[in-house]
Amino acid sequence: MKKKILLIALIGISFGINAQITELSNGNVGIGTTTPSEKLEVFGANPVLKITQNPGIAGAGGIVIKGAGSGPKSFVQFHNGGSIWSQSGGNGTNRLEFGSYDRTSTYMTILNGNVGIGTTNPGTWKLAVNGHIRAKEIKVETGWSDFVFENDYNLPTLKEVENHIKEKGHLKDIPSAKEVKKNGIYLGEMDSKLLQKIEELTLYTIQQQKEILLQKEKVKKLEKENESLKFLSNKFLELQKRLEKLEKSK
Repeated sequence: MKKKILLIALIGISFGINAQITELSNGNVGIGTTTPSEKLEVFGANPVLKITQNPGIAGAGGIVIKGAGSGPKSFVQFHNGGSIWSQSGGNGTNRLEFGSYDRTSTYMTILNGNVGIGTTNPGTWKLAVNGHIRAKEIKVETGWSDFVFENDYNLPTLKEVENHIKEKGHLKDIPSAKEVKKNGIYLGEMDSKLLQKIEELTLYTIQQQKEILLQKEKVKKLEKENESLKFLSNKFLELQKRLEKLEKSK
């Protein structure tokens, strides 16, 4: 072993490389340090260790650190930090997990290309999160509800809406609280349904506005007719007074 290390050092010096390799009597080896505290300690500027895969070897791994015990497990462990470990099993499953230092807790799992956060089984979801999500913005690509504004759309009457609420306890095409609690909702689909209700409300508002304008026109017409009636009534009273005067003068 000492001969091999000496040979590596000589080769490094011959190529003008500032090599410093130390082997202590306890078997610890240091590269870039004269006081290695572990079996292999590398010290230097980033990156301290670079491993490049031979591109000519299909399926070769850049670095594999195998754990003890049975099963095809590999893991990388960070002191006082966490661990990354992988495992391939039957049925074509391939798993990569990120967890605690002692690997008793899993924080994130990549299983056959699906990612689970807070869960080790993302199922068929590309991203499954067991917990709260905070984001600046989320883009959802889905269908939209502008069909409400098409001429052939059958807009329910308000009476029909009222009857559905009395019978079902929720709006038509909107899941009930019980269904949401059991199955959750799809954000894109629910946004589309909510927009549908907003657009229906817009049509109801437009209808009511037209009815209000018609009522205002009718009121104006009635007011004009009322003014005419008042005018005729005054004229009638004047004529009646004149007739009374004529009768008295006879």
